[in-house]
Amino acid sequence: MNTEIQETVIKKTGDEPVWVSILIPCYNHEKFIEHALDSIVADTYPYKEIVIINDGSTDNSDVKIREWISKNEQKIAVIYTSRENKGICVTLNEMTLMSKGKYILPLASDDCLYGNTIAKRIQILEDDPQKTVLLNDAFVIDAEDNIIMQSSATDYWKADKSKYLNDDDLIYECIRGPKVGGPIIMYNRSILDEIGMHPENLRIEDWYFYQRAACVKRMVYVDFKVALYRVHGDNFSGAEMRHALKIVTYILKVLRINFWFYPGIKFKLFAIKMYFSYLAWYIKVKLKIK
Repeated sequence: MNTEIQETVIKKTGDEPVWVSILIPCYNHEKFIEHALDSIVADTYPYKEIVIINDGSTDNSDVKIREWISKNEQKIAVIYTSRENKGICVTLNEMTLMSKGKYILPLASDDCLYGNTIAKRIQILEDDPQKTVLLNDAFVIDAEDNIIMQSSATDYWKADKSKYLNDDDLIYECIRGPKVGGPIIMYNRSILDEIGMHPENLRIEDWYFYQRAACVKRMVYVDFKVALYRVHGDNFSGAEMRHALKIVTYILKVLRINFWFYPGIKFKLFAIKMYFSYLAWYIKVKLKIK
């Protein structure tokens, strides 16, 4: 079936192949980066490239990446840069500019692709030009690659998938907080012309991106698994309370930055409600841990 999908995607564009760029920002994931890279090669879609930036890792990530490239450079095109730490948003912007794919697939360096689904994801977006951002689901795995949850959306983030099925509900859910995890997004780079690149002073790039993509009604959710989302002690999601407070400061910042981007008064009022809800939580926790 996947071969048929690949042929359909290729035939639709004549002699011009549809390229996808897999962007991997790597920071201190020496234990997992090879698994992430292997999962890309395992997907049989032929027109793909990997763009990696080692964002100032202090472990052996750079060595692991270079060793992997030397063993696999005949199988797949790889663009690799290692430099000082600049943060996730700067890194994603740099990789986007370095890449050539019509479609972009961000992949955290501790996660993996799953199920040979790149061709299927591309076909969904090719079939509906009005939707340029595709969301799917992922299994949740632990540090030893064991599947511990069947859905990152419903089991880990406690999402209600029924609210992902129309444009207005998606906007509300993304303002409330996008309950997604793992490399479950693929998008046409044209969306960046509508919503802009990532603000380089943010730490939670996904909230900003999802809110804006939903607000211009370019996002679609299709319920199948495309990835393995890793949860372990070093995850951003496994942070302790003081780190959680820092995350909330970025959430508040996103809500302020995106406020005038929210379409219509009902979404702006909802954003105000969520802003003060997060602010109240922040103050309550801040007072407790002083």
